[in-house]
Amino acid sequence: MPTTNGGSHRIFYEVAGPSDAPPVLLIMGFGLSSRGWSDLPARLAERFRVVVFDNRGMGQSTRPLGLFSMAHMADDAAHVLDAANIERAHVFGISMGGMIAQELALRHPQRVQSLVLGCTHASWLRHHRPTLSTVGALLGGVLLRTPASRMRLASILVSAELIEKQPERFADWVKRSEPATAMMTALQIAAVVGHCTESRLAKLDRPTLIITGAEDRLIPPENSRKLARLIPGAKLVELGGTGHCFPLEQPDATVAELTRFFDANGRSTVTS
Repeated sequence: MPTTNGGSHRIFYEVAGPSDAPPVLLIMGFGLSSRGWSDLPARLAERFRVVVFDNRGMGQSTRPLGLFSMAHMADDAAHVLDAANIERAHVFGISMGGMIAQELALRHPQRVQSLVLGCTHASWLRHHRPTLSTVGALLGGVLLRTPASRMRLASILVSAELIEKQPERFADWVKRSEPATAMMTALQIAAVVGHCTESRLAKLDRPTLIITGAEDRLIPPENSRKLARLIPGAKLVELGGTGHCFPLEQPDATVAELTRFFDANGRSTVTS
């Protein structure tokens, strides 16, 4: 089981794909381990050297004492690249992982070849917010873990079509994704509340793709549109008929968008 030292904690990571392929780092979002990516890493590993990791305190990674920020988790991501002998990678972060990815690109720009931000925002204080019922469904689904709470969670994370046609698929995905404990939920919420990159994004000079589900209720699409305005040269893609978890709902479209973008933005490098 590969792990790297994050200081007072250990970070679990996995690598898949050809050793000489362009590296891609995937950063998971709120309340889930890297198993939440489902089969996306395996599909990308057909063409890329794919690295996934569990954020601190999630899955098989340990938790340091005290509060932490997006900057701390961005430094964790840089440690993972070091451990995997990757000098620079294409980076895809989703939801809270997109906040971490922003900090990684701002704090460690030399480690980022290109950047993909999925269904995320630049500031908790200034973002377009979900409804209170949506927030309640998120917290209830993560913390209560009952069939009823998971169905409420499904209603805000994926489209109604997926819930109606494949309700068991969503329930299985949540279980496999190793939801956060109550303590980690609180710590991650604190990190999200403290997140703010708005004033710094004009300095971001990496090719950037922003993807959102057009029906995202948790982080409404206007947040992605705002990111596209703040980041120089950013490209925005809105996937129709899709909620917050667009890689789960539209895996083919997600792989196609990522592959096209990474191929267009050069080879990243692995250190010897």
